[in-house]
Amino acid sequence: NEMALDEFRQKLADRFGPVPTQVDELINTWRLQWLGKMIGFEKITFKKGVLRGYFITNQQSPYYETEQFTRVLQFVQAHPRICNLKEVKNSLRLAIEHVSTLDMAIGMLQEIALPEAIIH
Repeated sequence: NEMALDEFRQKLADRFGPVPTQVDELINTWRLQWLGKMIGFEKITFKKGVLRGYFITNQQSPYYETEQFTRVLQFVQAHPRICNLKEVKNSLRLAIEHVSTLDMAIGMLQEIALPEAIIH
């Protein structure tokens, strides 16, 4: 969880000094994965400025009737210039373009995730 990550980072800093940027990026990658799971992605990728989340392949899944999926749809409607929600190979995929940093990707997923799901 988030608290364990913060403790881990602090222990690294206490033992080895300033934490390198690469380690912070690795920690943020874990955050991105966790947020993706909270939102309902089976898989998430971030490369070349595009954040992609792949949803459950079972189109009859009760997930598609949840408040969390409704938040995904609201995000797509609020950001039509950068979001693309479409079916690819029998799987629903969300692509968010013009995402320049991992921090920006995390911020967008935090906007989509239900507030009670995010642990700060």
